[in-house]
Amino acid sequence: MSYKVLLVGNGAREHAIAKKIVEDNGILFSYMSKENPGIADLSQKFLIGNLNDFKKLDHFKLVDYAIVGPEQPLTEGIADYLEEKLDIPTCSPRKVVSQIESSKIYARKLLDENNLPGNPKYRICSSLDDFKNAIKDFGIEVAIKPDGLTGGKGVRVYGDHFSNYDQAKDYVEILQKQQSQFIIEEKLMGKEFSLQTYTDGKTLIPMPLVKDYKRAFDGDKGANTGSMGSYSLPSHSLSYLSSADTVSALKIMKKVVEIIHKKTSFSYIGVLYGQFMKTDNGIYLVEFNARFGDPEALNVLRIQETGFNSVCLSMIDHNLKNVAFSPLATSCVYLVPEGYPTKPLENQIIEVKDSQNYDLYYASVYRRDNQILTTKSRAIAVVGTGTTLQDARESVMANIPKIKGKLFYRKDIGLF
Repeated sequence: MSYKVLLVGNGAREHAIAKKIVEDNGILFSYMSKENPGIADLSQKFLIGNLNDFKKLDHFKLVDYAIVGPEQPLTEGIADYLEEKLDIPTCSPRKVVSQIESSKIYARKLLDENNLPGNPKYRICSSLDDFKNAIKDFGIEVAIKPDGLTGGKGVRVYGDHFSNYDQAKDYVEILQKQQSQFIIEEKLMGKEFSLQTYTDGKTLIPMPLVKDYKRAFDGDKGANTGSMGSYSLPSHSLSYLSSADTVSALKIMKKVVEIIHKKTSFSYIGVLYGQFMKTDNGIYLVEFNARFGDPEALNVLRIQETGFNSVCLSMIDHNLKNVAFSPLATSCVYLVPEGYPTKPLENQIIEVKDSQNYDLYYASVYRRDNQILTTKSRAIAVVGTGTTLQDARESVMANIPKIKGKLFYRKDIGLF
């Protein structure tokens, strides 16, 4: 049986979702803020518009279900509009539920109020005096976090982004002008991992664990980015984690889904993504996301064996069953414009050869006169698989030369 599916979003994450929808006998309809060539070519129909302009969704009333890729429209209530105004079942969380991502304060308080583990020491601040008091208690080795969405680029951490009180204070003053509240957290030391789960509001099924690389340059140097790449292992775990570590993280997520239902009366439907850190003192939550990660979605969807549409519909129906993934390693590497992320070149032509014979995902590019051009953000992701991580890496590196343009990439994804 085929299903008509509406996909909202236009990045590499959404291109990966689009491929899985079509692969599972789906008929794709897409709503994008700009034309992603890969998604457009897979779609029976697509519209371009502001993703927060929900009225345009009325053109898709006859689809069987919808799924939303990016976080901003979720925060604005797109799932509420789709379900309440258009009667379209949606495999993404409602606005009140997606607060788990859109407000770091909400997430921290939810863990605290329900005596859940995973929170570092933190302080909610709304003034410079609050910040000064937090520094007196914690010392200068802290993380400064805006409360709202920042595209993964708003957090400032001691030693990485500032090295003294005055530099930290300068950033706090910027935040005060932008929003009413922010968080000061003790700096965590350890190794991060991404745990994405499917959930129908009751059952949670974990996907393979993924490690990603935020820094722009080899050796984990340079500014933070949306991510330069990621990998997963055939075991679906990571070498530095024990099974108990994964169980600890998953327990937190299961409890959060349960609490959200009690607090909001809405079931959490869709993907809940936890970014965690393993420290010498246990597992800590870095943040939650209310959707697939990017690039983490590319790793896990590439090896998902169970049909994507059946998984989404089972979540909507509160009947989520097992989801199978191939026992393969994956490697994902992003090609980005020269100068990214601080002074990226834009409107530069990219030439892509032999794209049907390897796993390529268009991200923030656009098509004009049958040519692919860059924007100021990540351009193209290439994914490889293999029985070992080395095989997966070699597959990616063999195909990257087929993409020509003023681009660069990290060559050390998966090496540490």
